[in-house]
Order: sequence, then structure tokens, then C-alpha cells
Amino acid sequence: MHSSQSGSLTSVPNGRLIDFEIAEIRRVPFQDSLYLWVRGRLPTAGFEANLAPRVYHHRPEYWAIEVAAVAKNGQSSNAVSTLIFEQSVPLIGIIGTRGIAVIGASEIKQIDLSAAIN
Repeated sequence: MHSSQSGSLTSVPNGRLIDFEIAEIRRVPFQDSLYLWVRGRLPTAGFEANLAPRVYHHRPEYWAIEVAAVAKNGQSSNAVSTLIFEQSVPLIGIIGTRGIAVIGASEIKQIDLSAAIN
């Protein structure tokens, strides 16, 4: 759990926690699948956002999912970098008994599953 960049530590190798603007649960049309969708701003160009669920031995009340920035490897010089990110992750197998907790650098947002899907 080490980060070479300044900022909050994360379980993502060589990553750091970053803030997010929006985090919500979405349902895929015509499927019964739920996804966590997160939008935010990267700290600087040359990074990409990852959503990293924590690992538990027993199902928690709120399953923690970290929003982390990791330096891109081998970025093409002609690629256009944007600082806005949108990421999603399927919630199959990573939902707590009550919901999820999205963890950013300065905010933790708990999303109750019963409220999110109604």
C-alpha cells in the first residue's frame, strides 16, 4: 500500500486516492446488472482513474470501493489527454449487506442499495 506520489494512500499499486464529483449506482438497460458510475477530475494529465473494490473475508455492511489515480504507462505523444474521467465497475459480488461506500481523497459516500435501485 505505497504511493510514490503525494496524497492519500490506496490499495491500488502505485496509486493514490483522488476526489470524485459524482458517484451513483446505475442499472444497465435490458439487464439486471448494477454498476457503480463515478465522474471526477484527474490530478494532472498522464493519469488514469481506477475503481478498486477492497477485499474482505466477510461481507461488510458497506463494501468500500476506492477511486484512485495511477500513472499511465506508454502514453502516446499524439494522444489527447483530458482531466475529466468517467469510470464504472459492475457490482456483482461487491455489494455489502446495505450497499457500497465510494472512497475518495477527501470524501466517503455511502450509497444504500435499497435507495439506489428504487
